[in-house]
Amino acid sequence: MRYSLKGVLLFALLSATIVIWAVTAYISYKVTRDEVVKLFNAELEQSAQALYSFVGQLLYKGSLNELWDLDSPEKTPPPDQQLTQLRKKISFQLIDKTEGLILRSQTAPKQPMSHSTNGYTKTEVAGHTWHVFSVSNDEDEYIVHVGQRDDIRQELKDEIANHLIKPLLISLPLFGLVIWIIVGRSLKPVNRLARQLAKREANYLKPLSTRWLPTEIIPVVEALNTLFIQLEKAFENERRFTADASHELKTPLAGLLTQAQVAIKTTDDGVRQQALSRIEQAVKRMTGLVQQLLTFSRIESDPSYLTKQPIKLSNEIIQIIAEMEPEAHKKQITMGFDNDTDSLVMVNSLLINILIRNIVDNAIKYTPRGGKILISLTAQGNRPCLCVEDSGPGIPVEQLENAYQRFYRCVETANHTQGSGLGLSMVKRIAVLHHAELQMNKSRFGGLSIALLFPTPRTEYPVAPNINPDFFNKPPYAWHQLKK
Repeated sequence: MRYSLKGVLLFALLSATIVIWAVTAYISYKVTRDEVVKLFNAELEQSAQALYSFVGQLLYKGSLNELWDLDSPEKTPPPDQQLTQLRKKISFQLIDKTEGLILRSQTAPKQPMSHSTNGYTKTEVAGHTWHVFSVSNDEDEYIVHVGQRDDIRQELKDEIANHLIKPLLISLPLFGLVIWIIVGRSLKPVNRLARQLAKREANYLKPLSTRWLPTEIIPVVEALNTLFIQLEKAFENERRFTADASHELKTPLAGLLTQAQVAIKTTDDGVRQQALSRIEQAVKRMTGLVQQLLTFSRIESDPSYLTKQPIKLSNEIIQIIAEMEPEAHKKQITMGFDNDTDSLVMVNSLLINILIRNIVDNAIKYTPRGGKILISLTAQGNRPCLCVEDSGPGIPVEQLENAYQRFYRCVETANHTQGSGLGLSMVKRIAVLHHAELQMNKSRFGGLSIALLFPTPRTEYPVAPNINPDFFNKPPYAWHQLKK
């Protein structure tokens, strides 16, 4: 299921913000209202104490009777003498203990707001609920009531709480907008990376730049770069294989077509038979070449070919000699195998088989009729060493390094011996894969010597079974020299 990372982030962040915001606002609203109640109660107490002190001073100065006549009904003070800051919120009454209510504010009821003489009370007067704080002493003849109507208190509490909550509610959309902007800007590198990948062509596999990318995206980009490198290698192997096949097959295909045309047009049976024979040779050559190309391509691209196991190298050599001895016998070449070590080597048996086969095949190809080939397996210190020497023309010293290049063929032998120039390049690559040292020199027979020095073997490898050399003394494998 497809989904938007930006949408998920926005939904999650905004939802969490709204929930937390709502809970916080509700708690703040409740706490604010409770604190406002405490504040109002404290204000009632302070106002009552202040008014009580003020009345006491007036009585002490004897000026209280100027405000009202104690013998007359209760009065309200003139508007200019009221405490204007308390006019809406607080009402007060001055009660004479003998005569009753003698003074009240304009908002105070005509009935006493409370029957208590000291402390907080909550009463019902004239259809309204009042919160009252009363102050009086036993020695005094009067009581001061300061009160507040419950509906006014509720209105003031709501007003104060709303003043605190409104900024939170107003800032919520702004906060959501900020989250949307931040998420959008944070995901810009992802969008920019997506645009870069969308603009890329199939054959453009250069690594992506990790500059100015957040650390969370860098592993993804590095993984993509690794994939690009692998794809580049795969495409390069494919291009190389195509180029190699095109290069090497062009000439034999042209010759094959020519010989086929000759065989079709000629009426001479001898000429036709000669053309068919050449066609057969060309097909065999191309078959071997294609096999080499495919094998070499798999060596460079398929990691499964690198699976290694301990084997006894002498067994592989004996099997290959047995398979290729008939070719040597046709040219009356004397082949010998000198085995001085039974050490095990950690190799890929298929690749080592290809390596030895190519070396021996080259030796047979380039060794003239009646020549010699000696295959030796010795130990140099603790390292097994495979050496193949022949009595062929060899390779000049100045051309030894070039001999490992693909399709390179020595000028002196290219016109006399068929080949593709891939054998030694495959040998070199397989040797590198096995961390083996490959050396080419002049052999003691005057031809080419190819030595392969393997890494030091481990002693805990299981021993591989021996092959009975007597097998090769039976026809058709006439063995000329075999030393165990």
